[in-house]
Amino acid sequence: MQRAQSAIAAARGILEPTGVNVSESISVLVSSPKEIILDEASSWAADLIVLGSHGHRGIDRFLLGSVSEEVAMHAKCSVEIIRAPAQ
Repeated sequence: MQRAQSAIAAARGILEPTGVNVSESISVLVSSPKEIILDEASSWAADLIVLGSHGHRGIDRFLLGSVSEEVAMHAKCSVEIIRAPAQ
């Protein structure tokens, strides 16, 4: 929770001075992450969803699924996926 709050504060510090309207929400998972993200975005009438991606490939991706891919396919707004650096 502390890492999430720190990341949100850092993003807010970068975006607010540019005049971008910033809102945030932290949810307790009661359904799938995809559904929670899409429901939250819909309730805010979001213009953009920004997600991270672990960059799993092959069998890992098949077994683990991809929340970012599912959100990108079903969102009613733009989606930006930030990929983890190659290792």
